[in-house]
Amino acid sequence: MFYKYYIFIRYIVGIYLLLLVNSCLTDYLSLDGNQWHAINQNKSVKIGAKVPGSIYTDLRTAKIIPENLYFTDNDVKLRWVSYDNWTYERTFSVDSSLLNKQNVYLVANGIDTVSTVRLNGQLVGQTDNQFVRYRFDIRSVVKSGPNTLRLDFQSAPLYARQKSREFQNKYNYTVAPDCPPDQYHGECHYNFVRKMAASFAWDWGPAFPTQGIWKPIGIEAYNGAIIRDVTVETIANRSKVPVEWSLTVQVFVESAANRQLDGLFDIQLDNQQLLANKLIKLKTNDKGESTALFVLPILSSHTSIEQWFPNGVANNTQKLYDLNVQLTSSSAAPVEISAVSRQIGFRTIELIQEPVKPEGLTFYFRVNGLPFFAKGSNWIPANNFMEDLTEPYLRHLLSSAKQANMNMMRVWGGGVYESDLFYRLADEYGIMIWQDFMFACSLYPANQEFLETVRTEVIQNVRRLQYHPSIAIWAGNNENELGLASWWTHLPQYPPDYRKLYADTIGQAVALEDTTRPFVPSSPSNGLDTIRENYTAANPGDTHYGDVHHYDDLADLWDWRSAPNARFVSEYGFQSFPSLETLMQAFPDQELVYPLTPAVEHHQHKEFEDQIIDGQIGSYLIKPSKGSIDRLNDFIYSSQLIHAMSMKTQTEYYRRNRKVDDKGNGHTMGALYWQLNDIWPAPTWASIESTGKWKVLHSYAIRFMANHLVTPYEDSDQQLKIDFVRDDYLGMLSFNYTIRLYNWSQCLPVRTITGHFLSNSFSVTEIYSQSIPDLLKTVDTKCRTRADCVVSIDVYNSDHSIHANNFMLLTKPNQAKLVKSNLRVISVHKQQQHVSGRTDKPLKYMFDIKLSADSVVPFVVVDLKPKSGLTGQFVDNGFFIFDGNFTATFQTSDPDISGQQISDNLIVKTLTDVK
Repeated sequence: MFYKYYIFIRYIVGIYLLLLVNSCLTDYLSLDGNQWHAINQNKSVKIGAKVPGSIYTDLRTAKIIPENLYFTDNDVKLRWVSYDNWTYERTFSVDSSLLNKQNVYLVANGIDTVSTVRLNGQLVGQTDNQFVRYRFDIRSVVKSGPNTLRLDFQSAPLYARQKSREFQNKYNYTVAPDCPPDQYHGECHYNFVRKMAASFAWDWGPAFPTQGIWKPIGIEAYNGAIIRDVTVETIANRSKVPVEWSLTVQVFVESAANRQLDGLFDIQLDNQQLLANKLIKLKTNDKGESTALFVLPILSSHTSIEQWFPNGVANNTQKLYDLNVQLTSSSAAPVEISAVSRQIGFRTIELIQEPVKPEGLTFYFRVNGLPFFAKGSNWIPANNFMEDLTEPYLRHLLSSAKQANMNMMRVWGGGVYESDLFYRLADEYGIMIWQDFMFACSLYPANQEFLETVRTEVIQNVRRLQYHPSIAIWAGNNENELGLASWWTHLPQYPPDYRKLYADTIGQAVALEDTTRPFVPSSPSNGLDTIRENYTAANPGDTHYGDVHHYDDLADLWDWRSAPNARFVSEYGFQSFPSLETLMQAFPDQELVYPLTPAVEHHQHKEFEDQIIDGQIGSYLIKPSKGSIDRLNDFIYSSQLIHAMSMKTQTEYYRRNRKVDDKGNGHTMGALYWQLNDIWPAPTWASIESTGKWKVLHSYAIRFMANHLVTPYEDSDQQLKIDFVRDDYLGMLSFNYTIRLYNWSQCLPVRTITGHFLSNSFSVTEIYSQSIPDLLKTVDTKCRTRADCVVSIDVYNSDHSIHANNFMLLTKPNQAKLVKSNLRVISVHKQQQHVSGRTDKPLKYMFDIKLSADSVVPFVVVDLKPKSGLTGQFVDNGFFIFDGNFTATFQTSDPDISGQQISDNLIVKTLTDVK
């Protein structure tokens, strides 16, 4: 009778309940804000502090340390901050109504990292994992009126050192590696603290081992129960037309430990009721957790579900639906409501590993039953200090990935599990996420204490992220299986520890928490073959299986034959320097010269890499002469061309290499270059600088990751071959091609070849083949040698709705007979329309920059003067001018920028400008 009466009250007298909403909802008291203060151990420093935040940014705000934390060698000079032990403290008031609740918890979503938590002087808990949410029962401690919360932090580097020594003394072996290379200027033993590994320094970033409360913290109070997480599974019944779906919703509930209570559940999808007043008897475990599972059919006659696809795949839609789940704790008095909302997408994801003759397995993804080639990059933390990471900047990075036609990004295992906003943007932009767990380039202890905190970490983060349609796969670690086979083979105790961590702990936790997507124990790994070898393959980089990482900085980077014939390449890259504008943020002008000064080389964390970049420039281009800032700018320009061309060469090979020859070669179905973004001003592998500015590589990625790619290459017998790659599902289509051979000294082609071909959906088609020596002979005296000429190719359908173009060098640029062209800017005009999207996206205002030349001009880079103050991106960069004219595009979100301002600050550079 009670439930019938309650339902009657709820639906007939709903207005009355709305008036009582303050008493019906769970109470939450946020403790975020700037009411905190931080004190070091000897109390010589006491400053105001902000939560979420960290000690470095708090000291920066207080002007105790410099504003520019990345300037020259501040990463080393400021290390004293991380060696001290800091206390965060604040006083807050609690209303007596909160104390009347049966359950009162302090909930800290992210504490960085090792701390002791006291409320009103009483110990309520301890923390040792940056990636875990902590919930402490404070009902008996909190009081009406003023309360004091205090977190005493330990230095992360000193804690890690202590834990390493304790482990070695107890178990009589060390866990490798002890310390990073000296070139990193980093800290040791990051594998002994569950903290962002890269905060101890990496080959692309500085050491800033922070302390602080880096995510929201507050007090939850309620009588009944609350919803903590919601996971989903979308299952398509493809025998039905249109497709019918089944939606599985698992609701994770928290309350007091070992408690029985009744809950009424309501579930809506885009305001359509899927479940109403479903009574579930909940029983919590000793951690206060319980679950409720619902399988909900969605009939096509009631709702027409639009499938979610990755960027550029099939219908290229990223439709998201609002899923609302509400729990009413009917046994609580008064009645309490806990509700959460999630945006979900309807899609299925599969990792296909099938036998390949004569050897190996495939390794590719199918979404909604369709294979897709994974095109994208790797993601590192976008900031050492997460509180500095803004929504506009995060949106800029992910929208830049989308604009470069990426459909997958790998969240690398030495950073953090990214913010909810990051994954929401990935959902919105259609960028599938290869999600590493946070273990990288190291072995880890496998004692019970460590394994338990890892299990909690995995469960919490899988539950938090599982509902996102963008997440494609979970991976146990970055390169640790490779390390077992390559770097630490002399230590026999490690393989059992490795299996305890990644198979028995992480793998089992993922299997229990998420059955909707695949798990691989490591990257790189041999996939199913690694599991067959008991999770520790003898050669985890075997190109016949799984994914590989490929780096060979001393190879002929512009020769596709230096790239591996692999199934899936999840890391590959080469370094370049960021722009002069970005370097000016980190170094005084007197340091910006060429050759590089020790101050600038301090930001280069890969040993000998500056010399390798210099060598590659000398191999392909013309090395700049010694000099001041202009010569450094020549070096930067050259390094970015080497970078862009090496990534272009590899990526185009991987994309056309999905076709299979009669020897079983091919089957490549993924290319994720290292890396998308930067963390500070430095030479790195990134295509986007720490300021958000695109390098030349990012402009190139727009073309080499486009859904339609024409890719020329030379095989081993001097044969020019041209393939056309399609990643669409538009069916059989007819295309035309035009091949033009140009002499470097003029704008008109010396020979034009046209043709026609058919190609099918998701295919690679060879459209042209001819001997290069024979081709040159047909041009009389205009192309006596390879050095005289260059090739351009265009492919287009009848209405030019599909158009792909490319170029092919016949020799290295430093051997080509280039001429100094009369290159000039004709005009800069603002386009009539701006590019807009959803209302929460910034507008992009577009400008056309028209250029003219009287000969072929290679590798044209357009830029703005470093101190212009203008913000935006040149979409086209590193381009060729073939026919005397080219229109480059500049985009900006600043509505006040004028064409005249761009014209006044425009810099145009090409190879013949290097001195």
